[in-house]
This record gives sequence, C-alpha cells and structure tokens, in this order.
Amino acid sequence: MKKLLAFLLSLCMVSAFAIPTFADANSDYIAAVKAYQAQVAAKEAAYTAAVQAAAKQAQAKADAECLAVIAAGKAAQAKADADVAAVIAAGQATQAAADQREAAYAAAVGAYQQQIAAKEAAYAAAVKAYQQQIAAKEAAYTAAVMAAAKQAQAKADADVAAVLAAAKAAQAKADADVAAVAAAGVAAQAAADQREAAYAAAVKNYQAQIAAKEAAYIAAVLGR
Repeated sequence: MKKLLAFLLSLCMVSAFAIPTFADANSDYIAAVKAYQAQVAAKEAAYTAAVQAAAKQAQAKADAECLAVIAAGKAAQAKADADVAAVIAAGQATQAAADQREAAYAAAVGAYQQQIAAKEAAYAAAVKAYQQQIAAKEAAYTAAVMAAAKQAQAKADADVAAVLAAAKAAQAKADADVAAVAAAGVAAQAAADQREAAYAAAVKNYQAQIAAKEAAYIAAVLGR
C-alpha cells in the first residue's frame, strides 16, 4: 500500500513539472514562428516597393522618350512648312518678274506699232505668236513650281508620319516594358504568398502533432 501511494505521488509530481515545461516550449516556438513571419512580411514589403519604384522609373523614361520624339516631329514639320513656303515665294517672285517683263515688252510693241504702221499687221501676228510662246513657257514654269511644292509637301507629310509612327512604337514598347515589370511583381508576390501559406500550414501541422503528442503523453501518464 505504501509503495502504491509513493508511486502515485511521484507520478503526480512528474505530471506537474512536465506540463509547464511543454507549455513553455510551445510558447517559445510560437514566438519564434511569429518573428520569422514578421521578417518574411518585411522582406516581401521591401521587394514590392522595389518593383513599384522600377515600374515608375520605366514609365518616367518612356514619357521622356515620347516627348523627345514628338518635339523632333514638330521641328521636322516646321522645317517642311518653311521649305514649302520658300518654294511658293520663289514661284511667285518668278511670276511677278515674268509679268513685269511681259508688260514692258507689250509697251515696247505698242510704241513700235505706232512708229511702223506699214508693218503693223505682220509684226502684230509675230508678237501674238511670241506672246503665246511666252505664255506657254510661263504656264509650264508655274506648273513645274507647283509640282515641286506639292512634292515637298508630300515629303514633309511622309517625314511627319514616320516620326509619329516611331513615337507610337516607342510608346507601345514602353507600355509593354512597364506591363512586364508589373507582371513580374505580381508573380513574385503570388509566389511569396504561396510560400507563406505553405509555411503556415506546416507550422500548424507541426503544432497539431505536438499537441497530439502532449495529449497522448498526458493520457498515458494519467492512464498509468
């Protein structure tokens, strides 16, 4: 009887000391797990901030490149307009000079007709034929000047269209780069979330195993 009481007393003492020891170990483990989770969250936040900063830098660079391309397009358009205006002005000056020469020649013809009455009919016919030739030459020259102006305008329009197409291509590439950076950030965040969820599940499973072992041990002790 005394041996049985001594055994039960020792069993109660072992249980009393064992339970706080398991509780302390479990608390330390939970605290360590929480600290590790806080470190992981801090690293994930830093990585997300870095990805966002990279995306902003890429967007700013793309905006600057687009502004430079647009400015070049405007400069090309201004130069083309100036070239076309110069060609038109040269054509108008040539036409004015031709008109002045024609007027002077007509005045000389009139004075000559007054002086030589006998040769007026023949001279008038010759003058008319000559005027027709001059008119044809002036018309051909004017048409050539207008054709050159149209070609210059067409070339200027083609240059501007090419510059605008390059600007659109640069903007599309910049948008694709920014989207790729954002997609990489989202993928990294999703992978981090999966790792965190897996780690939390593993910790929870381990805690459940520890709790089961403790319950089994207590049951075994109490059963004895």
